[in-house]
Amino acid sequence: LLGLTRRKKERVLYNAARPLRVLGGVSDAEMHMLMNARGPSAKVALCSLWLNEFVTREHLSGSTNGVAAPIISRLYQYCSDGMTGYHQARKIAYTPFPFPHAQVTTLFVAVVVFFMPVLMYSFVNSWWLAYLLDFFTVLCFVSLHMVARELENPFTSVPNDLPLPTVQAEFNEALVSMFAGYNPDAWWELPKKGERKEKKDIPKTPLQGSIKEDNENEDEGKENGESNSTTYGAIDIESGV
Repeated sequence: LLGLTRRKKERVLYNAARPLRVLGGVSDAEMHMLMNARGPSAKVALCSLWLNEFVTREHLSGSTNGVAAPIISRLYQYCSDGMTGYHQARKIAYTPFPFPHAQVTTLFVAVVVFFMPVLMYSFVNSWWLAYLLDFFTVLCFVSLHMVARELENPFTSVPNDLPLPTVQAEFNEALVSMFAGYNPDAWWELPKKGERKEKKDIPKTPLQGSIKEDNENEDEGKENGESNSTTYGAIDIESGV
């Protein structure tokens, strides 16, 4: 109510007790560059640049093997979506509520606090009923005002802030789980360490098998001097009948 939890010292202690874990850690060189970047927006942009650079270097070095280009482009799209979400959250955190509207609201809350007891005492004969009506009316107006202040910036006030360390921990757990490997019930055989997997013939579908048989029959017809025509249904491709 008094805004004591919004002090900078309190926020620093709270964030230090709940750090955001990074898989693989942060090197000293990366920490030095992040400290030299001024402002949180510059730090986030620098990390996004590092991530895009990492994906580009891995792709150019050939570590992605035969992965199609559209799939690789999705990685850049996900990075772009993440930056879009960051800027949306940044607008909520850094764009204040209109100052004149906030000042007028605070003024009228103060008017209600000081003049509501006089109003209740004038129109209610029972003093205990006037006390209850005054208390709950003032509590309603002040509570609405304080809730609006909390919704204006949900990232700094303790303990009503968003559980960002919990969200980060769940995201890291998802990454570790996906890195565990292939599905254990996969139909393909994984190559052993140091062994190169040989390509196997992919089973043909019935349509592919029929086309292969037609091509073989056509080759046999050429060898026997027969007409080079293939009939599908009632249409002769060579004569057009």
